[in-house]
Amino acid sequence: MKYVIIGLLLALPALADWEWEGRNEWRRAVAEAHRQRAEAVREATRARMDARREVERARLDAQRAIREGHAEWLRESRQFRMEAERSAREFRESAREMRESIRQSIRDSVRSWR
Repeated sequence: MKYVIIGLLLALPALADWEWEGRNEWRRAVAEAHRQRAEAVREATRARMDARREVERARLDAQRAIREGHAEWLRESRQFRMEAERSAREFRESAREMRESIRQSIRDSVRSWR
């Protein structure tokens, strides 16, 4: 029994070292896990920011396209309105000329009748 107690007393420091080494390995493993988690969080944040930038770029492109389409529509509608007004003026002018021509023909016919 005495030898067993002496053996245990001699083995306790070795067991204590082994236990401390295990703790150090565990701490290193936990620290590595924390570093990997932090890296994953940074990567996710980076990806999220890239996605937001891409969405913002697409939104700006869409707004620009809408503005350009609206400006083109305004330009074309203004041009159509001007052409319609010009056509209406020409029609009124030709109608006036036709009325004047008919009046003149009637006057000439009436004068030649006399």
